[in-house]
Amino acid sequence: MTRTTIGLLLLTGLAVFVAISAIVFDFTATHLYNPTWPEHARFHGYLSVARTVLIMVVIVALAWGPVRAADRPSWAILALLLLGWLLIWFLAPLAVPGTVDRVGLWFPAALTPVALYGLWLCRPRPRP
Repeated sequence: MTRTTIGLLLLTGLAVFVAISAIVFDFTATHLYNPTWPEHARFHGYLSVARTVLIMVVIVALAWGPVRAADRPSWAILALLLLGWLLIWFLAPLAVPGTVDRVGLWFPAALTPVALYGLWLCRPRPRP
């Protein structure tokens, strides 16, 4: 198995895990089904889950399509989507007062090294 394939498998596993986690953890009584949440908050919750799943689907499609074929711009887009998604996890609690203590930053903190390693493994290399 090549380094690129290992990187693509890591990124795919991460994307699938994130997409499933978004659905499993957000469609609960403490989040989207929380009776104390106003309808508008639920709407934004649904949007957040849909965006996360869509971003992860695009990451997998880019990884196994153009990134696998060593297309540099596609790799850059994949990296931007994945690292941007992770960065939002770290910055959002700082932007919304009162949420720093309530947000589990362990999730993006655990995923970031996997994402960086996967991106590094599948990065386009110069052609000889």
